[in-house]
Amino acid sequence: MIAILTRHALRLRPLTAIIVVAALATADRAVAQVSTPRVNVSFGIDTTVKDANDVVRLVRAYLAKPDSSARSRGLWSTATDFDRRVGDLTSEVYQGLPATIISLAPDGLDDTAYVIRVLYAYADSTGQSINPVALQRLYAIRESGAPFNFRLSGTLPRLTREWQQRTEGRITFWYAPGQHPNPERIFRASSFVDSVSKLFQVSPPEHLDMYVGRSLEDVQRATGLDFFPTASVDRGLGGRAMGGGIVLAGNPALGEAYLHELAHAILGPTFPIRNGLFNEGVATWLGGSRGRTPQQMYARLLQIQTARPALTLGQVLTNSIPDATAEELTEAFTATGALLVDAVYRRSGITGLRAFAQLNQNPSALLPALAAQLGFTGSDPGALDRWWRSQTARITSGRTER
Repeated sequence: MIAILTRHALRLRPLTAIIVVAALATADRAVAQVSTPRVNVSFGIDTTVKDANDVVRLVRAYLAKPDSSARSRGLWSTATDFDRRVGDLTSEVYQGLPATIISLAPDGLDDTAYVIRVLYAYADSTGQSINPVALQRLYAIRESGAPFNFRLSGTLPRLTREWQQRTEGRITFWYAPGQHPNPERIFRASSFVDSVSKLFQVSPPEHLDMYVGRSLEDVQRATGLDFFPTASVDRGLGGRAMGGGIVLAGNPALGEAYLHELAHAILGPTFPIRNGLFNEGVATWLGGSRGRTPQQMYARLLQIQTARPALTLGQVLTNSIPDATAEELTEAFTATGALLVDAVYRRSGITGLRAFAQLNQNPSALLPALAAQLGFTGSDPGALDRWWRSQTARITSGRTER
């Protein structure tokens, strides 16, 4: 039986909103991990078998508190450098949804490791329409002294061990089957790491691992997400910067030169950021977004503004643009962030950007603080909105004076 909760009971947002919120991730790009309220077991798993029973109990104990304490509680393996340093890369599935362990099978010919697949789903208020949100893959490794005779382990090293790889500078590139190295993009990505670190006066990452695939699903699957919804407008393409210096690059048009996500990977651990506007804005300013250059993103923002003469910055920051699609919400937010990063940098350099990055996430506090940073100290409440529109037009035409 598949464990589900109704949307009414969970008070979940529509799927489109979930996708937009994921796209406009908070500054540390982490998703809050919420315990799983119920873990059912599929009819195909026989828990009278000792190994199956042990693994099911392990999964239930972990999903009750799926955070970094799993190591200290002995639930997550520390046998490999990857599991000590990175561990679980599927934190976005922990949204308080009920789960069902749908399969449990040995990984190979012996019983030292098991592959576990867990489905997360919810239903509508009638219970008739079931909406799967994620299909997760984990490994259970038999280890001496483990609380349940097994400990959990991540998928990435196992699923990519036969992938082609190449190292340039601080980055090792891993290629999903069918993908091949592009020397020009490799050089561009490697140079980008050093130049961004120098510009922001931060220590460059010791090492990054970039996984290059033909789609976001291609590379997400290697991290343990066999399924997770993405916005249809992205056509299955996308990328992510993750903990442990891992970057997913699932857009063949960009390949190794997925600079937006590289920017997150460079600045995330070393440049303190408290608000999502700066976080997405600085990555777009440095590396574009959704396959578009920064200049193309500004032009897209101008189109959104022109179509809505009364649109305000506050509406962009609160994702409340009238009649906007999920794509427009994301594009307006990231392009606006890049526009503001550019303006603050031109006015006060890296010092100003550090101050911007530390501003409160709440729009009611963020907007007046930004106005002050840009020199709007008067009592005119519409000054920042007018500047935002005129600056978009100027930067789109190649003029950046205020």
